[in-house]
Amino acid sequence: EAIFHVLGSHAPYGTYNCTGSGAVKSWADIARAVFEAANGNGDRVVPVSTDDYYAGAEGPVAPRPVHSALDLSKLESVGFHMPDWEEELQCYLSEIS
Repeated sequence: EAIFHVLGSHAPYGTYNCTGSGAVKSWADIARAVFEAANGNGDRVVPVSTDDYYAGAEGPVAPRPVHSALDLSKLESVGFHMPDWEEELQCYLSEIS
């Protein structure tokens, strides 16, 4: 929907970030929310730092940003607002169960 909106509104050329709106969360927070909603096991998700995750890697590892939240302001400036990711997660889980 976002892509068609940007194209259909003749928005200025450029890069438009598109992800769920709402609170910015870490990958661990998102996994915790999914596990909690799906089976009540959110407390079993354990966050791992990037350094720890790649501690045993052999060879080069691509650098990762400390904060990588996407900015939706450009998409919103052309009149498209992404739904909240947490609400969408609940809808998705309701549909598949």
